Amino acid sequence: MQERYDQIREKALEVTRENIDYWLEYCFLSPRWWCILTLFILTWVVFIRLTRKETNKPKLLFLGLVWIIFSANLDGLGFDLGLWGYPGQLIPVLPKAYLFDYALIPVTYMLLYKYFPKGKAFFYATIILSAGSSFISEMVFEWLQIYKIYHWKLWWSFVIYFLLSYVIRGIVEYVFRKEREQ
Repeated sequence: MQERYDQIREKALEVTRENIDYWLEYCFLSPRWWCILTLFILTWVVFIRLTRKETNKPKLLFLGLVWIIFSANLDGLGFDLGLWGYPGQLIPVLPKAYLFDYALIPVTYMLLYKYFPKGKAFFYATIILSAGSSFISEMVFEWLQIYKIYHWKLWWSFVIYFLLSYVIRGIVEYVFRKEREQ
């Protein structure tokens, strides 16, 4: 058993070394890399500017943290299962999608929650954001060669974004309701 594990681990290390070589040759300091870095920083700058005087910031940041946890784990799962990949990467180690998992997804959903916290407004805003993320953004990032779809359908992304929006909002509301009760 241990010998087999060591063989698998060695293969994984070889793939990691190849990925680092690929990143150094094709990604690092390329226009695509600068685009990823710029979008990552700008996303957080926009969030900071739009929430500078926000009184509900702990709740928003907790929502963002939960989004990061869900998106990074689901993204890693999809990547490992070969459903999609990232020919353009900020850094050459897992998770691959720093731009998406740690900036674009959590920040856009934090802003959605800030401006449309509940009711029909939240429902319609979630539909629009989920559709835009799935059917427009994913295609744009594929065109920019930052993201590549292998065995995935965009409507699955839509369903996941939509459902996660409600699940994560429910988690956040539950946690903060319990906090108020104490």
